[in-house]
This record gives sequence, structure tokens and C-alpha cells, in this order.
Amino acid sequence: MHDLIVETTAGKLRGERHSDVVIWKGIPYAAPPVGALRFRPPEPPAPWSGVRDALRFASVAAQSRDPRIALMSGITDKVESGEDCLYLNVFAPAAPGPHPVMVWIHGGAFIMGSGSTPLYHGTPFAQHGIVTVTVNYRLGLPGLLYLGDLAPGHDAGNCFLLDQVAALRWVADNIAAFGGDPGQVTVMGESAGAISISMLLSMPAARGLFHRVILESGAPSLGPPTRADATEVSRWVLGELGVAADAVADVPIDRLLAAQERRGQTHGLGAYAPYIDGVTVPRLPIDAIRDGAAAGIPILLGTNRDEWNLFELFFGELTVEPFKPLVAGRLGPLTDHLVELYRDGHPDRSLLRAWVDLVGELVFRIPSIRLAEAQSVLAPVYMYRFDWRSPAFGGRLGAAHALELPFVWNRLDLPLAILLGPDIAPLQPLATAMHGTWCQFIRTGDPNGGGLPSWPRYDAERRATLLIDRDSHVADDPAGAARAAWPAVWPAGA
Repeated sequence: MHDLIVETTAGKLRGERHSDVVIWKGIPYAAPPVGALRFRPPEPPAPWSGVRDALRFASVAAQSRDPRIALMSGITDKVESGEDCLYLNVFAPAAPGPHPVMVWIHGGAFIMGSGSTPLYHGTPFAQHGIVTVTVNYRLGLPGLLYLGDLAPGHDAGNCFLLDQVAALRWVADNIAAFGGDPGQVTVMGESAGAISISMLLSMPAARGLFHRVILESGAPSLGPPTRADATEVSRWVLGELGVAADAVADVPIDRLLAAQERRGQTHGLGAYAPYIDGVTVPRLPIDAIRDGAAAGIPILLGTNRDEWNLFELFFGELTVEPFKPLVAGRLGPLTDHLVELYRDGHPDRSLLRAWVDLVGELVFRIPSIRLAEAQSVLAPVYMYRFDWRSPAFGGRLGAAHALELPFVWNRLDLPLAILLGPDIAPLQPLATAMHGTWCQFIRTGDPNGGGLPSWPRYDAERRATLLIDRDSHVADDPAGAARAAWPAVWPAGA
């Protein structure tokens, strides 16, 4: 049985037992990134004396409260938020360890979400013998603003990635006290969380801090922003705020968030993304992975069949518009050919539906396939496609982005279940099988035997992919004609 009081490198913590799971909430893994530490790499937390209660979730990262995403993110006006947000939570089996560890990096387009969202409470994994760690990290401009070429002393960018590295270092140094095995750490994330982890795979600072990876709807962009791009964003922000680069750390957070939202209104959900700064992210991540940066790390990854349906439904068709010049600029005449391929996949040959599919492929599926191709010669890779289509909203969601999450976490009972339709009881066998399969991979690096059908490893010849549905099965190279039309790499200079 766990002792509810554990000793970490910074001091003692008191947790709380709930049946067969012990939970510690709001653990600081870094110093508050405020004042002189804003836009700086994270510093170690200050130690404390005595026993610190870890009985309530801490503040989540400063972010907007868009009501359209409140249902999914669990972030409402009642949840405390701010820049003092570098905290994590631990959900551990009450039984003695050592147990394998899963570290969850939440999604949210790099501007929203938290590790304490109700869906991400780690009890279901802890009940399967897995110590689960959920992490908050800096979002939006506090986590992504790049000042390296504008203000002295700001050598590193992508501070949100450095936050995640700091959390993983905390796990390496402390998780044994919670019953976890620091030699069996799986990092798992969805959307922006998965993209973050794919960047960590290529980063020297993260090497050796994790041993397996699960990526849901996120992989290294094949054309991420450059240092120059990030600097241009910073110049725009400074112009909006009317301040010099060396004074932006003093701008009130509300003003910073307001500027962040104004840019989001014109650039959509792709307004903020990790970039290659030459320091934190030294080079194109997919190139580093191809060259062996993540050699030996098994990966389970995949995408959902109708990824962009979620954004088209909740944010309107204009969410496609910012991507059209991006796609055409990168792919040139190939763009028209791809649009026709995706139009052929719809009975009504809808141009809008073709663009919705194409953008989903650009952002999610094709980068995941390129990562799988690269890593499959260096370690076991298991590819899935989530095909279960929701009947909610008249069937318009389909197998949309994030729809797999309640199944993976085995939490069909949460408010998010409104996205699953009116009758969730028949879905429980699929949730049980998916959750069990993810747990099996976390424990062993191989998903087989966890509840879903036999799952072959992925390679660039067969391209075996598990199509997950009420009747899951393996298909070789699903949607292969469209997949084959995409270039192996983006054109030079794109």
C-alpha cells in the first residue's frame, strides 16, 4: 500500500486515497514562470519544509474561455487559470510497485486545455496498474513567443516544450517515490500534445527521459514554422501591444491574451505552433527522427478518419480558408489533383467536404504516416485509424478529431459523451478494448493482447493499419490512392 506522504526532491507531499488509487494533485515541477521568468526556460521549483498538501488541482495555464471548446476542454470560468501553472498530478495504484508510468501531454491547439480536465483524471489507467502523470504547461504566447532575435538573453524558444522536458525530468527524479518505474515511461498525447511529443522525439534535451510513445492525431509537421517565422509573429505581437521586446515581460497577461486572440481570429487554429529555433528544436524533427534521434522507441500512433469535421462543425467552414494558400503554396499544381481525389470520395462531390478532408490529411494523417515510415525501420511502430462514426449532430461529426479520447480513457460517462450520441451503452465494449490495448502497450511496448484484434507492426511496404470500429480489423494501406499522391517531403522552400 502506498504511503500517502511521499518525499520528492523539493519536499514532502500528502496525497489522498480513493479506493484502490492514490492521487496527488497540484505538484510543482518548476518555478512559477512569472516576472523575470516569463518567456524564459523553466527553473526548478523552490523547496519547502514540512508536508505540503497535494489535495487539489492547481491553476491551469492562462488561456481564453471560448464557449465552443468548453465542453471538450473542461475549462470554464470556474476553473482558476494564470501564468503560475507549471504543476502536474499523479494517479497511482495503491498496490506496491514498481509500476509502468504514463505521462499525459494534453492537446488544445497550443492555446487551451489542461492536465486536470476531468476526462484526463488518471484513475482508469491507475486501476490497470499504471502510474499516470498529467501535466500543465504554458500555452499561447507565454509558451511560444520567440524573442531570441529581438531581445538579449533569450537564446531558447518553444518554452512550452522546455516545460514538458522539465516535467519529464521531474518524473525521472521522483516517480519511484509514487510507485512508478522511471525506466518504463510512456509519453502519450493527443493533437497538440501528440505534436509536442513528436518534437520531443527529436530534441537532445529530452533524450533518455521516456521509452515508449503514443501519438493520437499529431506528428511532426513536414513544414513547421522557422525561426524567422516565429520572429515575425513576435514583431506583430509587439506592434499590437506597442512595446519593445525587452518590455513585453511586463505586459499584463490580459493584454497579452487579447493580442493572442486577435491573431487567432485571422490565422485560425493554426495561429500558434512549435518552430525550429535552432536551440530548443535544432532541426526539422522528421529529419532528426529519420537519422535515428528516436531509435529504439516503440510508437503507437494514428489518426481519425474525419479529423477536420470537428473544426468545420464547431467553428464553421471558414476554418478551412487559412489553409488554402498554405496548401497551394506548398503543393502547387498537385493541390488540384488532391482536391479531385477527395471529391471522388464523397457521393455529392462536395468541394467543401474535399477541402475539409484535405486539410485533415495535411495537418494530421500524412505527417503521421511519414513518422511511421521513418521510425518503423528503427523500432516497432503500430498504426491505427479510428473509424467509429458518431451519430451526434445528424452524423456530421463522423469519426472526428478527439472522438477517440473517451474510448482511450474509458470514460464514456463524462459530458464529452454528448459527442458520442444518445446511446452510449453499446459502445462500452469498444472503450474497454481500446483502453486495455493502450494499457498493454504502456506496459510492454506491444499492443497485442489488450483487447483489440491482432495488430501487426507497420512498415512502408505492407502499411498494416488497425481500423478501429465496433468491428475492428486490419487493412493494408487504407486510402492508399490518396496517400500515394502526397509528396514524400514538402517541396524545398515551402
